[in-house]
Amino acid sequence: MSMDDYTPCRMSECFLDENGEIEAISNTGTLRLKGIGRSVWHMLDGKHTIHSIVDKICLELGVNERELIQKELITLLNTFKDKGVIVINWDPIYKLTLSQEIL
Repeated sequence: MSMDDYTPCRMSECFLDENGEIEAISNTGTLRLKGIGRSVWHMLDGKHTIHSIVDKICLELGVNERELIQKELITLLNTFKDKGVIVINWDPIYKLTLSQEIL
């Protein structure tokens, strides 16, 4: 499986989404996202692949620099992962396992 096929998913929800800015709780504090970061956050639902997120960002920005956009997206996703707010490659079975552990 190529990283392009990974489906990142947020593990933390935003507690504020107004005035074009999102705030979400992370392991290290509050994340504040606006612009493209905000758009990416909304696509981290475990359904959009990295490939499709890059396509949407390119469309939103009106650019055709896939390699650069993908590199920047991977950097952002790794930052989110390090802060504990996303899973880089979502597996629906993980959610089932997680919900069982909580019970």
